Amino acid sequence: MATQFGNPYTSISCQDGTTVVFQEYAGYLFVGVGHQEESHLQRIISITIRLVQLIVGPCVTALKKSEEKSSLLGRMLEAWQTLHAKEQSYLVEAVERLVVNAELSAAAVKSLAAVVDKMKSAKDLTPCHALFFVRNKLLALYSSRSAQELSASDVLFMNILVEASQMKNTDYLEDINLKKATEMPDEKKEDDGIELDSSDSGEFYTIPTSPSFDRNNAYVDDEPEGKIRSCILLLRTELCQLTPHLVHYETLSNGLSLVIVSEVNRTQLSIQLTTLLTGLEEMLSGEINGRGKLVLDACDTALRKSQELARRLPKGRSAERVEKALQQVHFRWENIKRSGLEEWLRSGGDAEVPTRVDASLTSLIDTARSAWRVACLGVSISTAAPLVESVVSMTAERMADYCHFLEVKALRNMTLGCRSSLTINKYLEEFPGLVHFLYVDRSSHQLTSPTLLTDESGDFTNDLNSSAKGTRALTVARVWSMVEFAHTHITKGHLSLMWKDTTFSYAYFLWFEDSGGNPLKPGELDDSINEALPLPGVLCEDFYRSFCIQAFPGMDPNRIRVYELFCVHLGLATSPCVLEHTRRLAATIWEVAGPIDANPADLL
Repeated sequence: MATQFGNPYTSISCQDGTTVVFQEYAGYLFVGVGHQEESHLQRIISITIRLVQLIVGPCVTALKKSEEKSSLLGRMLEAWQTLHAKEQSYLVEAVERLVVNAELSAAAVKSLAAVVDKMKSAKDLTPCHALFFVRNKLLALYSSRSAQELSASDVLFMNILVEASQMKNTDYLEDINLKKATEMPDEKKEDDGIELDSSDSGEFYTIPTSPSFDRNNAYVDDEPEGKIRSCILLLRTELCQLTPHLVHYETLSNGLSLVIVSEVNRTQLSIQLTTLLTGLEEMLSGEINGRGKLVLDACDTALRKSQELARRLPKGRSAERVEKALQQVHFRWENIKRSGLEEWLRSGGDAEVPTRVDASLTSLIDTARSAWRVACLGVSISTAAPLVESVVSMTAERMADYCHFLEVKALRNMTLGCRSSLTINKYLEEFPGLVHFLYVDRSSHQLTSPTLLTDESGDFTNDLNSSAKGTRALTVARVWSMVEFAHTHITKGHLSLMWKDTTFSYAYFLWFEDSGGNPLKPGELDDSINEALPLPGVLCEDFYRSFCIQAFPGMDPNRIRVYELFCVHLGLATSPCVLEHTRRLAATIWEVAGPIDANPADLL
């Protein structure tokens, strides 16, 4: 279908209820098979591809060569599925902040500021961000002044990384109990310090601060809680380019986790190599559309700049490997141009790729991807190990007095049963009949919502004075179904919805304002544009930014503020009552949660 008619299948539905979905990335076809709804399977495939981009970028073959990377991909995908099924923040793909008092917030920010300041002494690294997570909620984020802003999707992925490491710890303990009962090791690892991925030095390593267990080693002296994990991840910059960052992460106590993000000095090199790969892939696909000479010049420029940047890298084995890899790319690029590629491109590139250069072009792309892998993933990062250990120890000591409180607070971040000077319980007393809500500022992708506390049956255990019985009747399944129903309709262009079941009334609203707070009315989009939009959310692509670009042509999407609100009322609530509650809630929610921009990032 794709080759003959330019209309590839995106899914196939079988008579037995099985659905098969397809997406392509970097020359590979990702296939999802299941009995779920097509939209859910498409989301799983999209998340998988985004995680592949995060871990190995365009070099998908690295997953086959590196067991650590393929294992990390599997664990992060499993962690996302778990979080998507139980956490509201991953259901709507927005960052949920832990609401604490000003004193504790200041202490957390001060600790992160010390982390960023201390990391300045790391060679070949630029300190960017330090984050505290408490049970999947963001406590604080501190960024250096020169750092590019960390996107909400990357913040969510950092938390998935932490969650995946904790899942791995659980697996470790199960393996430990089994292996201790059956055998003892013949020998221990030669190097008890830094464990390097044997397939690509420096891609992934862990820094044990206490004796620990590894899947290649059958013995453990203690639980692996004191292990600082580190890896290279490809985060998206403001230009949506994947650039390498070194990420250190550790759980300081039960619930409190520290993440340190540093930019590797390969950003511009990564951008140039990505530009080269994009041009080569356009040539192979034949999607030049008369831009043959432009694509040729862009590839020439990207390769030349890549070689110049490689020569500026600090001298060492890693720099030599990068230069050698780029020399191979340059040699093959010049050969393939002389074999007919340059002539074809300068003529416009509208005809089919010449047969004599098709295979050579495929081989060149593989060589370019290998060069990208060497340059962006094969970074020696072991020299930062001692510094990271001291930073983590310092932070653990500073936050020791707050750990237990934070753990309890995360369980009842904004529950319906808590009471203080102005709690969510007292706040909701002003909205009789309102059972639950999710408010998302889509300009910063931050979520404000009462915490879902449930019993084993999935029923709410929260008590709201005005509607206790109704609250207990609201299940997690109903909330998840509400969001899925709203997302189904927003992809069809329906921005305001109200509907009922036998017990509750539900409402969903998506609205837009300019920087001055004045309402904006979006233009109507036809079905073809709606179908081309990404899935609602931000983890794969920013749906809301894409929607603004289409609905407000000519306006800077950065100047448009987007808000999203889900409400659950008792079934007796009338439509005028729901609308009135919606307006008041949107206008006053900051009284409970604080200004939405109060602590997303603090700059040096």
